Amino acid sequence: MSSTSAPDNAAPPASRFAVQCEVLRLSAQPTGPALVVQFLLDCGVAMLFAWQYAFTPAMMWLALVGFTTAVRGFFPQHPPTPLTPENLPGALRVHTWRIAMHEAAHGAAGVLLFNPREPVEQLLLATVIMAMTLSSAFSVSYYTPAMRLAITLLLAPLIAMGLIFGSPVMRTASLLGVGLMVMVWKLVTDRSRHLEENIMRRHEESTLREQAQTGLRESEHAQAERLRFFSAANHDLRQPVMAIGLQAEVLRQQLETDTPKHVVAQTVIALSQAQQALEGLTNQLLEIGRIEAAADPLKPGPIALGPMLRELARHSTRVRVRCPASALAWTDAVALRRVLGNLTDNALKFAPQGRVLLAVRRGRTAATWRVEVRDNGIGIAPDMQQRVFGDFEQIGNVERNLQRGHGLGLAIVRRLADRLGFVVTLRSAPGRGSVFGFDLEAAPADLVLPEAIGTETNAAHMLPLRPGMAVLVVEDNTVVADSIAALLRHWKAEPRVYANASEALALADLDAIDVALCDIRLPGDLDGVALADLLQTQRPDLTIALVSADIEPVTQRLARQRGWHALRKPVQAGELRAVLAAAQA
Repeated sequence: MSSTSAPDNAAPPASRFAVQCEVLRLSAQPTGPALVVQFLLDCGVAMLFAWQYAFTPAMMWLALVGFTTAVRGFFPQHPPTPLTPENLPGALRVHTWRIAMHEAAHGAAGVLLFNPREPVEQLLLATVIMAMTLSSAFSVSYYTPAMRLAITLLLAPLIAMGLIFGSPVMRTASLLGVGLMVMVWKLVTDRSRHLEENIMRRHEESTLREQAQTGLRESEHAQAERLRFFSAANHDLRQPVMAIGLQAEVLRQQLETDTPKHVVAQTVIALSQAQQALEGLTNQLLEIGRIEAAADPLKPGPIALGPMLRELARHSTRVRVRCPASALAWTDAVALRRVLGNLTDNALKFAPQGRVLLAVRRGRTAATWRVEVRDNGIGIAPDMQQRVFGDFEQIGNVERNLQRGHGLGLAIVRRLADRLGFVVTLRSAPGRGSVFGFDLEAAPADLVLPEAIGTETNAAHMLPLRPGMAVLVVEDNTVVADSIAALLRHWKAEPRVYANASEALALADLDAIDVALCDIRLPGDLDGVALADLLQTQRPDLTIALVSADIEPVTQRLARQRGWHALRKPVQAGELRAVLAAAQA
């Protein structure tokens, strides 16, 4: 028999399990006073029939009832702790058979106390057992299979004896007993269903409260992490900003006092270092923002790991590569390069006198490649190995020396790995180096890779620039525009600076312009892209570069399609010189 009701069927498995646990708890809880009262009534019934019918059968029945009552009273059921989906069915079966045994003992009265020769005693017995049935329906158990079996064992002996040995009136009462059994079945089923629905509602309300509390705790934790993130970012951003301000003041005073050239050069180097630190931190913060916003869609494809690793190794003579020629993975090339680049930079930073090995081997199965970045540096203590993937976490840099990084490289690795679907593991011990590794899905070996794009550096930007090159600079930020113009004049170029597209189109002599630098975000009706379109229409041979702090992949593709350049702010001097060199080539 099954107790599963319609609401129970519709509930999730976890909810059904919780409901059944609560039903068992309610049904198996001790009922000592009720058992005592019931046994006293049973004694009264036994005495009545012993006086009216036969002493021995009545005492046998009372002994049987007394035994099952003692078992229930002195040896109550203790369900397993904790209840699990594995042990719950067994506990429910035990409960069912305990209830069935007790009610079968009561139902034995239908045989032991039945007097075939006395119709009045038969009707009295039928009245007593039917009253027991109604009483049991509300007090014995809340578990439907147990109650159905108990009611059947309580009534079936009386019904059978009445139909076989009873008087005509008793046969009629037995038929009524069949109807009573069906009715009580339905009664206990409905009662159990209502109870389970109430338990389900309470469970759902409790679950919702727990989910709300969990969500609140997670929100508070995320808010605290966000506050910590921005506090650390604010701290690290202020340091290079302060250094730039102080070094600029030092430089101003040195220029006013005719300080020796080599001293001024040291100040300029310090300014440059502070600017590079500020730019590096800004780029990392922007990269984290783009990763969390999923601004750059992933484009998985076949990637030859060997060439990618060798390209990374070219940046330092301390990096070595060990990779099978057949190592072909299936993932996003740009994101993977960023992961490997950050891991390699991190290894070089914390193994300043040692070497770094970029190694690839087969994974645990032929369907994966294991990629590892190994160093023989300072190593990481076990209690720090999870923390190093957090934001602004660094080993041995409590003073936050920006020359040793910002503690965001591994945080970026963690975020990118989450997007790519793998986990970066770490094996390390203090003084014994570190091994960062992850598994990549292997691509089919018969895939044809796209033609590799040459990575050789174009040396055109190293050529001397032609004096007098006319450069159109459309930039609404005065500080940026003045800085670009100053650098162009230093290169003997002639900057033509305008604050918006309308001024540039109306006032500039476009026929005399060699290069156009168009900031994308411009005030007015025309942005930098629209301005570049108009300039290209009027001067198809004009070299055009889009400039912005947030060059999107869509913008980069558009620039490539139109033959333009795309420069991300802050623009590096070498990149700008390469654009001018391309214009005179």
